[in-house]
Amino acid sequence: MTECERIRAAAPGLAALPPDDPERAAAREHARTCPGCAEALLEGERLEALLGGLAPDALPAGAASGVARAIREELAREVRRRLVGSLVALAAALVLLVTLAHARSHSAGDWALSAALAATAVLLASLAGRFTLGAASAAVAAALGAALLGGRAGPLEAGMGLHCLLSEVAAGGLVLVAVRLALRGGSSAPSFWAFAAGAAAGALAADAALEVTCGARESLPHLLVFHLGGVLLAAGLGGLALRRRPAEEALAAHRP
Repeated sequence: MTECERIRAAAPGLAALPPDDPERAAAREHARTCPGCAEALLEGERLEALLGGLAPDALPAGAASGVARAIREELAREVRRRLVGSLVALAAALVLLVTLAHARSHSAGDWALSAALAATAVLLASLAGRFTLGAASAAVAAALGAALLGGRAGPLEAGMGLHCLLSEVAAGGLVLVAVRLALRGGSSAPSFWAFAAGAAAGALAADAALEVTCGARESLPHLLVFHLGGVLLAAGLGGLALRRRPAEEALAAHRP
């Protein structure tokens, strides 16, 4: 989790801390040069002001620090749940696509490339919450590299390509569903690029399966349009699946 993601997710808890609390001061100092974090902290302070009238007394300094610590621990647990959920979904998509395929490659080179893509997908899924834009970009680069490495002149095979494209998008969607379920009831929400990176990692896992199951896996035009295109499309759709942060929803509920 990046510093920006940590501050934005913990903004309501930070607003409950005393004004001179070191952690709140550090967050405000960071927000001086980060408009997104400044907005999140402002929303947290507004929410705290709205809810402040419900409590007759302010929290003691010790209790406030305990609340902030509990929030940090809960965020860490949510990160672990998100990671486990995404990895399980990624592995399930890979195994299902390979197992249910009508035919599989007998080439050691195809299987080696598939294994490399699968390992890359696992690595990127584990990094999606911390290096969001980098992980999404790396998934696209891996799909492009695999296409250039394994492809050569050949037909587009559009009919077969639609199946490949949908398989990758479905795998990316499966990862996002797993992440949503893992974070259900939690207080944090991944950023746009975290969703995009998770979906791209799932699509890359499907691309790994297609390296040994797709009948047009040696055609470069097919690989560029449908295999690489599937990773790009999954990343874009994953980012669009982002919803408002919990703090924003709480503020909206209290607005007249």
